[in-house]
Amino acid sequence: MKFDLTTFGEAMIRISVRPGQTMENATEVNLYTGGSEANTAIAAGRLGMRTAWVSRLTENALGRRVAADLARHRVDTSAVIWTKEDRVGAYYVEFATPPRSSAVTYDRRYSAIARVKPEELPWKFLLNTRILHLTGITPALSPGCRKAVELAIQKARAKKVPVSFDVNYRAKLWTPAVAAKALAPLLGQATIAIMTREDAAALFHLEGDPKAIVREIRDKFSCPVAVLTLGGAGCLAWDGKRLFEEPGYPLSGVVDRLGAGDVFSAGFIFGYLRGDLRLGLQFGVAASAMKLGMQGDHFWSSRAEVEQVIKSRGGDVRR
Repeated sequence: MKFDLTTFGEAMIRISVRPGQTMENATEVNLYTGGSEANTAIAAGRLGMRTAWVSRLTENALGRRVAADLARHRVDTSAVIWTKEDRVGAYYVEFATPPRSSAVTYDRRYSAIARVKPEELPWKFLLNTRILHLTGITPALSPGCRKAVELAIQKARAKKVPVSFDVNYRAKLWTPAVAAKALAPLLGQATIAIMTREDAAALFHLEGDPKAIVREIRDKFSCPVAVLTLGGAGCLAWDGKRLFEEPGYPLSGVVDRLGAGDVFSAGFIFGYLRGDLRLGLQFGVAASAMKLGMQGDHFWSSRAEVEQVIKSRGGDVRR
């Protein structure tokens, strides 16, 4: 296989204002790129995996910025579908302190990826990988995106390529009922099903003891591996024989939450591809905790640093 991990999905331009400011009164902004699948590909690449990202981008300065940001992390973007039409989506982030909540405003309608046609996708490239990673965001973008994800999973299964699927529910894209109806068949074909405790409750009405929930996820979707994330409390994985648990890390503060769940997926896949689910949980939890201390959506660290955090549980000083 050419790649260890390949993803398909949207990346957007992120415009953030400084903490304490709003979009109404800000005079300066920070510009980043972000998108769930792209974030996972970047984190996986920085952990040493050979990674690729497939999407559809408008050929302008913003599209080139997105592709360049992935390439600088050694993510292969050579199969991106370029178009002179449509647009690159954007989202705006306001960080806030309690009692206000931080807010994300999306401006992604009619983006290039939303206009993708399944027949455009480079299927041979997309499936030349040890694992295909997808999320529940992409099927919500358009009928074409939904069909593309469905076909990707079907083709991956036919080629015996494992599929990792992160539910990643976005309430601003669709309702829980609509999302559950669309995502359940996809999860039923995935090798790894990843979801937060909140998504398990909102979409599939799975609540109560996390150990019971992670078992119910596997039973409900008949997936070989089920993963349940618990925020700061850590995560669990269940493969039908063994239950794996990993506690969270104590944090003194959070710089930027965006992208942490995507980084977890990369860390878990790192261990999964080595046949070690416990290692996957360790890498996933450590790397996502580290991401919370980094500005922007992307993971700016390395496998060696993650291993050091796991070894010390974040409690020492490197000198």
